[in-house]
Amino acid sequence: MMTLSRLAPLLCLACAPYRVAPAAPLPPNIVIFFADDLGIGEVGAWGQQEIATPNIDRLAREGLKFTEFRSSAAVCGPARCSLMTGFHNGSCRLDDNDNDYLRTADVTLAERLRDAGYATGIFGKWGLSWESQRESWPNEQGFDTFVGYRDQVHAHNFYPEWLMVNGDSLRTRNVVPNPGRTGGGRATTRLDYAPTLIRDRAFEFVKANRSRPFFLYWATNLPHINNEASRDPITDGYEVPDLGPYANKPWPSGKKHYAAQVHLLDQDLGDLRHVLDSLGIGERTLIVFLSDNGATFLKRSNDGVTDVVGRWFNGTQDYRGFKGDLYDGGLRVPGIAHWPGHVKPGGESAIRVDFTDLHATLVEASGQRPPVGIDGRSFLPALTGSGTLQLRPYQVWYSPDRNQSAVLEGRWKGVWMRDTLSLFDLQSDPGERLDLRSRQPAIAARLDSIRRLEDKRISHPKEER
Repeated sequence: MMTLSRLAPLLCLACAPYRVAPAAPLPPNIVIFFADDLGIGEVGAWGQQEIATPNIDRLAREGLKFTEFRSSAAVCGPARCSLMTGFHNGSCRLDDNDNDYLRTADVTLAERLRDAGYATGIFGKWGLSWESQRESWPNEQGFDTFVGYRDQVHAHNFYPEWLMVNGDSLRTRNVVPNPGRTGGGRATTRLDYAPTLIRDRAFEFVKANRSRPFFLYWATNLPHINNEASRDPITDGYEVPDLGPYANKPWPSGKKHYAAQVHLLDQDLGDLRHVLDSLGIGERTLIVFLSDNGATFLKRSNDGVTDVVGRWFNGTQDYRGFKGDLYDGGLRVPGIAHWPGHVKPGGESAIRVDFTDLHATLVEASGQRPPVGIDGRSFLPALTGSGTLQLRPYQVWYSPDRNQSAVLEGRWKGVWMRDTLSLFDLQSDPGERLDLRSRQPAIAARLDSIRRLEDKRISHPKEER
């Protein structure tokens, strides 16, 4: 018979309170707020003074500002392809706009995050599809929800007759004469502003998924130009409902419209943060702010006067070149990461990263191992201040339709136009003005060997994946 004294410890255990193990913390919500053709110099955090960008500037003050963030391509399509797949623009499907499309075999960032339990949504411009190839549509590439433009030319139109909602079209009240196959053109009746419609749907997505991790890819088309607007797109192409605080500026019409677009872009970011905070999820949301490439190059001649959009507000910060060029004026973008409790506010980082690295970083931030077999490397340790940072020894860019390529290794950057190399020392010459090829033949030969090695590596990558 068990005595009372021997039974007492068992009674004490039975009376002890039952302790439930704490639930594992949710992985962060992930937001990529992706501007379209926004130049690095057109943001207050990078010195802009004529256009007010208080919300972008606040994000930089409260997050981490990257001073060496470059796009993976100098134009839209391959840049977005690199972000989605983690491959640089020489080895991802698109090496120029609209010259290819994503396949079922491609593994996108959305697919990786959806596999980790994330709700996934893209709002805005996709640009990685051919209309006839359903496998390339966003909903076939890992996104649960899609609202916006599948086609890049369609995205030029800020007052389109329709937008895509998943696989269906959403009619607007706009009227576009002769919109063409893609829906581009210039509206004569302008009632529904597409960035506003897209913004509202993005906020619905956030609210609907407030209780679970979500990936919001807000790929706005602000501040891109409507190339199909008229014979003079700089005057008419920057489409906005009104000029806001720039209506009375003594500037040309196009310049005021462009500033108003950047103003709307900044407001959208501020509204997003307000929504996140009002839902109580701002503290567990990682926001990355970027532009897809450098400042735009569009220009016009009028009575001997040439306006270059990228020079209106010093959009390239005096770096050489514009969108489409593999000089830094076409590649450098404003990059900010904001993640309360993980990213120390007010910092700057000079690590050299691009969209392929962001792909790997966001996968790791979701709680997964960084993907192997892609070009990018995770820079999560640079965000959180823990772990070992292992970046690539060099970066490469290709633009075969424009007969350009580039290699960046340390302080040295080589840019090839066709097969002619120019060599620049970015430490002493960040504007890439002085060609040192003849003075530094050994360095020129080393960068050329890197390019040839990379050419060989990517000779058949698309077919092998």
